[in-house]
Amino acid sequence: MIGRSLKRNTGIVLAAAALTFGVGVNARAEAPAHPSGIQPKVVTLKNGLKLLLVERHEDPTVAAGMFYDVGAVNDPAGESGIAHLFEHMLFKGTHILGTTNYEQELPQIRKEDALRDEMNAEMDRMRVKKRLGEIDDVLDPAQWTPAYVEMNERYSKMVEAHRKFVKNNEVFNLYTTNGGAMLNAGTMHDLTLYFVQLPANKLELFFWIESDRMVNGVMREFYVERDNVREERRLRTESTPTGKYDESFEALFWQAHPYGTPVLGWSSEVESITRDDVRKFYREYYTPNNCVMVLVGDFDTDHVLSLAHEYFDRLQRGAVQPRPVITEELAPIAERRFYAEADTNPRVRIRFHSVAIGHKDEATLDVIAALLSGKTGRLYKRLVTEEEAALGEPRAGNQSRKYAGHFEINVTVKENRTPEEVEQFILEELDKLQHGDITDHELQKVKNQVLSSSVRRLQSNFGLMFQLGLYDTWYDWQYINDSPERMLAVTADDVHRVMAKYFDPKTRTVAIYRTKAGGAPPEPVNPELAKLLEGVPAEARGQIKAVVKKFSTSDDLTMLRQQGSLMQQALDSGQVPEDRQPILAYLVKIMNQRADELEAVKKESD
Repeated sequence: MIGRSLKRNTGIVLAAAALTFGVGVNARAEAPAHPSGIQPKVVTLKNGLKLLLVERHEDPTVAAGMFYDVGAVNDPAGESGIAHLFEHMLFKGTHILGTTNYEQELPQIRKEDALRDEMNAEMDRMRVKKRLGEIDDVLDPAQWTPAYVEMNERYSKMVEAHRKFVKNNEVFNLYTTNGGAMLNAGTMHDLTLYFVQLPANKLELFFWIESDRMVNGVMREFYVERDNVREERRLRTESTPTGKYDESFEALFWQAHPYGTPVLGWSSEVESITRDDVRKFYREYYTPNNCVMVLVGDFDTDHVLSLAHEYFDRLQRGAVQPRPVITEELAPIAERRFYAEADTNPRVRIRFHSVAIGHKDEATLDVIAALLSGKTGRLYKRLVTEEEAALGEPRAGNQSRKYAGHFEINVTVKENRTPEEVEQFILEELDKLQHGDITDHELQKVKNQVLSSSVRRLQSNFGLMFQLGLYDTWYDWQYINDSPERMLAVTADDVHRVMAKYFDPKTRTVAIYRTKAGGAPPEPVNPELAKLLEGVPAEARGQIKAVVKKFSTSDDLTMLRQQGSLMQQALDSGQVPEDRQPILAYLVKIMNQRADELEAVKKESD
């Protein structure tokens, strides 16, 4: 199913490339930048649905996205992970899509819910047993009560009986058989997005499917999908060398704000989410007035507006506008430190609280990151060239999100040096930047990079679609034009002022990772993959390695062929950034090799 395979595997490479790595997904043709930046047509329907429309006729395709103003920060108390779980559910279909006969299917869903209510009550009793020390793990089948075992067996039979009503992957198949590519979705703390690229003459399909999904979604095979989310957590967090530690570090850094809660949720809470919980969440947040639709590509605006009125005017505005998050992070009053031993290279992370997107100091923080980063940046010169204490490129970055932000420096430490040494070198460089001279040449070099980047990021249809939707949901779409000007206006005095305000060493949060003593050494990496990962941020390497391992050991021949074909399609269409193409090509090769192995074994057994 799409929520299990496409979202979990392809999304790490493609959606993360567009959002986490800070690069767009390139369209086949690059449009010239507008002399005054990007100027979309902005229309808001009577029910509150906002449309951002950018016509570009260089290529007969349209990059289309639905951006919902909801994410992990909106998870209700005790239901962490529900925003992400629901993202999976929206691919399960509607009253029309994904079912052979919804009227006959509905009684089956109700029977399942009634039995799950009984199972949830028994699970609560098992939780009491765990608190009393009578059992250790409520998710371990060997420790289940006889009553729960019996109910689970009945439920498994119900799931099998339900399958005759389910048309697997119908949303996916409708899009792809009509020329759609890059179909995927993603949940962040502040946003949930659904996106696809379609041939220009198939755009009406997008309006039909997305209007139907906004109002008629069915929580089909809900508990099966909830188990799949547990597997996703295992892949993305528990199976990576530092995944669980990184999760704990976030909780240490964000002690009040919901940014400290993982998007995937805490396992014990995800396991307690019910189908009714998800339906309530759906009704509250998936409404026209909580969504921005973004289209970039080859279309006629008047025609698009007629489609918007035809398919979306019938949808009602949400009864209540969802409230923004009001919890604010407490100002840190002391340094916080986190130590961990893991099967990884030694690493040091230093993080400071910064600002939300659009804040007057955000541009200066971005300039500070640029002054520190790159092979010509201050950290590389000090840590790699002078001290020979770091591996690869030290990374500094400011991440300003909807409600708050952070500034982080992340360095992989050489084997013969200690993380504490590197930490001290970093603090010394921060002090020099705060109190020392910043030459006009150094500042101008960074500004030239900003100008170059601001032009490039306007050229990709898919990347532009992402940016417009993200910025408008978090702040204002005009940020795409304003942010370069704000950075160009930053002075050396601004850098000194902002560093004094946000970079107090006494309030930093530090994570120190050491190679696990006496444990297994870092898992050997294929030399070809190791070379490809050199330019990938350290925090993303573990996820990519986990995906490679998953593909290379999978026994799911259908999934391997399907995902390999999908990724090859993306490569052939030129939609993957040039610097990410080798990684995706490597994944395609791994999947094809594994699929060939499985087919050879099957032929021998036949």
